[in-house]
Amino acid sequence: MADPAECTIKVMCRFRPLNSSEVTRGDRYIPKFQGEDTVVIAGKPYMFDRVFQSNTTQEQVYNACAQKIVKDVLEGYNGTIFAYGQTSSGKTHTMEGNLHDTDAMGIIPRIVQDIFNYIYSMDENLEFHIKVSYFEIYLDKIRDLLDGKRQTPDLFT
Repeated sequence: MADPAECTIKVMCRFRPLNSSEVTRGDRYIPKFQGEDTVVIAGKPYMFDRVFQSNTTQEQVYNACAQKIVKDVLEGYNGTIFAYGQTSSGKTHTMEGNLHDTDAMGIIPRIVQDIFNYIYSMDENLEFHIKVSYFEIYLDKIRDLLDGKRQTPDLFT
């Protein structure tokens, strides 16, 4: 059984790298960082379980945010990773990344890789069942992001 101290929700904040348009415009980051858990914006500190600056690699984010959850899932527990933020804040960058670049892969492809590496390392006579959900909530509409057609009617409103 998991230690109750380990069964908490952790809130982490990531600042994505500037995109090419932002770099071209000369945009700069406003926040200041204090340690690994505090960001200061307009003189006001905001504390999280962990804060990732824009130069944090996808691997570092995965190791800090998801690796323990994957380990727990492989031990039979459920796991959830929830990305929240306004449009263009970096949710897709963090969760998906670039699927064709190993260093730039986000959390989801790394989870899939770790789970299947684990399965391939086990006895071939074992059977595994995997259930995955990937949803987007936008303007109070829920959309299934694993629907290949991507034209799914709203599931709930």
